[in-house]
Amino acid sequence: MTWSHALKETARTGLAIERTRTEPLVAVRAACGVALVVGMALWLGSPTLAVSAAFGAFSAGIATFQRSWRPRPWLALAAATGLAVSTFLGYLAATHTLTFVLMLAVWTLMTGMSWAVGPVSGLVSTQMVAVMLITVTLPTSTLGALGHALLVGLGGVVQAALIVLFPVRPWGVQRDALADALAAVADYARKLRYEPVAHFDPKPLMEARSAAALTPRQARRRPRQLRGYRLLAERIRPVLASLADPVVGAPEEGPERDRVRELLAATGTVLDAVAHAIRHGTPVRVPSEAMSVLRMPEDGPKLSGAARRAALRLFSLVADVVEASDEPVEEVSPEGRTVHRFRSRPGITGAVAMALRAIRREARWSSPVLRHAVRLCAVDVSGYLLSTALPLGHSYWAP
Repeated sequence: MTWSHALKETARTGLAIERTRTEPLVAVRAACGVALVVGMALWLGSPTLAVSAAFGAFSAGIATFQRSWRPRPWLALAAATGLAVSTFLGYLAATHTLTFVLMLAVWTLMTGMSWAVGPVSGLVSTQMVAVMLITVTLPTSTLGALGHALLVGLGGVVQAALIVLFPVRPWGVQRDALADALAAVADYARKLRYEPVAHFDPKPLMEARSAAALTPRQARRRPRQLRGYRLLAERIRPVLASLADPVVGAPEEGPERDRVRELLAATGTVLDAVAHAIRHGTPVRVPSEAMSVLRMPEDGPKLSGAARRAALRLFSLVADVVEASDEPVEEVSPEGRTVHRFRSRPGITGAVAMALRAIRREARWSSPVLRHAVRLCAVDVSGYLLSTALPLGHSYWAP
């Protein structure tokens, strides 16, 4: 692809208008956090303190724009903490040009490599270096630099508190539609226990299909948790019908019919648990008895023929539903006590380890991320040195 063609495609994509429903609540919440911090700093301090506080709240607010439907408050704290540390260390190093240039080079190289973790991490890190070049000029003493760093961190604390106090449900329409579809299939499974040829209302699946119609931009930004549920629900429904039908499945009475009723009840329980997790953004909590029913018995299969094949297919589809949740899964006892936990979400240390592994994978010259980091480092350092050599002032604008 030539440069002219690439620029033309970029301009066409950027100027294209997509009619889509926006969800500005996340931006409003972040803006309220910035306004709150700035107002407090102006009331209790000075405009220079308000600038540092605003930058901290702004960096933390950017970190809340994630593809996941459940943003984590500690990411806002991490963004503000990184900027606070950069501000304090940058002020200490600013008295010596060589020391500050070395710090700027290391910081910029790390910023470029952070794009290996994800676009939000790269954007926050890039903005962090740009803001650091401004905030290091605000303090007039080491104690003042420490105060500015604390105010930057306070901005992150305020944003994290707003995330906890005022949670926003992104992708709420799609989440509710998928949860309704899975709940409808769960009700259908329970109904088949007593009516083997019961009718299924396709309206929830149709609404889920309508909600799944996304624009190309929405499809790129859709969370992983929202992919595949509708197709799995549509595949489970005919399997349940064939398993319960006495003509093609198990006979109307006998041990096989009892086994089918157990499978239908367990399927309904698991699908309800996944639907609840989708709707409320919580871990999947499945009763351990239901999970044990949806496994091959230790004494061998209790079904035969078409019913056995349908049961094996049902095992696979239900496992795919739980796997597609991309959420922590907990098996709980009837008393609500966690019996077994798997697919647990990584904490702060786990996320840091994952980020380091992602950066290590890109630490090769053939990687575009590493080449971008080197270019960014060279341009920033050269721009800063050139701007300090020229008698124009405000050298922090060049990088």
